[in-house]
Amino acid sequence: MSDLDIVLVILTAMIATMLTRFLPFIIFRKQEKPSQILILFEKAMPLAIMVILVFYTIKNIDFLKAPFGIAEIIGISLTILLHLKFKNVLLSISISTIFYMFLVQIIIPKLI
Repeated sequence: MSDLDIVLVILTAMIATMLTRFLPFIIFRKQEKPSQILILFEKAMPLAIMVILVFYTIKNIDFLKAPFGIAEIIGISLTILLHLKFKNVLLSISISTIFYMFLVQIIIPKLI
């Protein structure tokens, strides 16, 4: 790859990133009240993204072979319980991630 190719790739990535960041503000700048579809997206997208991430996380787990997805099930359950109790996304995800990594790195290897 020549220096020109590298510069062109970087410029293309920069322009694509800037467009995705600035375009919504340019398009929706003039609207005083957001449309109903935007309000629907605002309410539905966070939950949809979390569901997609959960399924993506568990898609390659073999529940018929040890450790049977125990760490993943515990991690997902802990995330749900913490979020229902505290209603704080950052707290739920960070504590659950730390606990999941503790299970996967320290506890599960000792059990197998």
